[in-house]
Amino acid sequence: MACRKETNSDRRQVEQKNDGGNSSDVAPDGGYGWIVTAASFLCILISDGILYCFGLILSEAERIFNEPVAKVAWVFSIINAISYLSGPIASALSNRFGFRAVIITGSVFGFLGLATSSLAQSIDSLFLTLGLLYGIATCLVFTPIIVGVGLYFDKRRALATGIAVCGSGAGTFIFAPVVNWLLETYAIRGTFLILSGIYLNCAIFGSLVIPLKPQRRKRIELVTQDSAEMVTKPLIMEQFQWNTKFELKTLDQGNSIKSSYSIKQCVERSGLKLAENSLWNFVQLFKFSLFRSPTFVVICFSSFFQSFGWLVPFMYLAAHAVSMGISKEEASFLLSVVGICSMIGRIINGWLSDHPKVSVLLLNNIGLSISGLLIIFCPFFVSYHLLVIFSIILGLATSCTAVTRPILLGEMLGMENVNNAYGFMLVFYGIATLFGTPVAGLLYDSLGDYHGAFYLAGSSVLLSALICYPLGTINRREKKLNSRK
Repeated sequence: MACRKETNSDRRQVEQKNDGGNSSDVAPDGGYGWIVTAASFLCILISDGILYCFGLILSEAERIFNEPVAKVAWVFSIINAISYLSGPIASALSNRFGFRAVIITGSVFGFLGLATSSLAQSIDSLFLTLGLLYGIATCLVFTPIIVGVGLYFDKRRALATGIAVCGSGAGTFIFAPVVNWLLETYAIRGTFLILSGIYLNCAIFGSLVIPLKPQRRKRIELVTQDSAEMVTKPLIMEQFQWNTKFELKTLDQGNSIKSSYSIKQCVERSGLKLAENSLWNFVQLFKFSLFRSPTFVVICFSSFFQSFGWLVPFMYLAAHAVSMGISKEEASFLLSVVGICSMIGRIINGWLSDHPKVSVLLLNNIGLSISGLLIIFCPFFVSYHLLVIFSIILGLATSCTAVTRPILLGEMLGMENVNNAYGFMLVFYGIATLFGTPVAGLLYDSLGDYHGAFYLAGSSVLLSALICYPLGTINRREKKLNSRK
């Protein structure tokens, strides 16, 4: 049936009360948000604490299974690659099922991965149990936690994020001596079993993470024509609850009549068919349009080079110290020093990032630059005391980007895009991580020492910093162009 002219049709407007036609997000900046922050801290403490001590565990696996360093390094590499590459999936699942459900699921995966690793008879078995299962677990736990904390804060978002992610440093500090003691007391299989039970506690802490959902305010218009109502503007169902009540104004012989309808009733009256489970709605969860942003593309490339060399010190620092004649106990303590300094640095950087006169981008760039130069010069720290100094500076420097990257995404791309942007950024982390530590292991097998590995890793991190220096200018130009459209 052809549509009549607008003058011959009754126009109905459905408006949510107090609606200004805009969308708004509400962040309480405290309250239960601090409970979420504490729970996130403990989840990251367990997940990352165990992860960053795999260098100690895999060194023992290398001895037991008599495998070359490069092959053993693939286990650690696959864990991180799977973790990062699953980022967009974790983001989409969080959007669909909620943060709490995803974190609890990740905890179960982590438990299964560590428990089944105790039965491994070769390094090849660890590729599946640790590489795949534990890699998925770390992603499902870490990604929703970081985003969930941010939704509870506005003015104190950087501080809350800093407190949450400093669980990584605290975990490394705590688990380094614990894992070393477990290996000496219960061997590698008993260590895996005990760690699997510890990891399951993430499900308990994850159950406390109930992030706020952004409150959306929208206007919908319904047009009446011959008693048939048609929606004239797109209806995005994710932005409403079925039982949300709206005020419906109609004209009946010149008199205004008000009625109350829910979204479901409005849709049923309009005869509109929803395709909530369509492939298009699923694809939209990922927000591939982010790659149209030059700012986001630069961040992704920087993330790639950062991740290529980032994990090399965590994987090989203790082994490098042992090769210098330092005892295993003292070598594992170096990781604890990195961890505790990283924890302190994350709190400091979180506090600094909240200061209006401090540039988050500048903090990010300084941290990357110092980290890259420090890793390059690691072979020149030729005594244990110098390596302790190296570990202190490395922990403080690497803490910068752990805090600033999520905040940068929010400032430059908007908080509504942080979840998906962070997930895509993790993909670039994952691709680089897949090759970073194995290439470093190949250099060790070829050269007989870790010097070449540190040179390559540090150069990659330094390149990541150089890529970020023009990022502020790029983002300002992008926003200026978008404002003209």
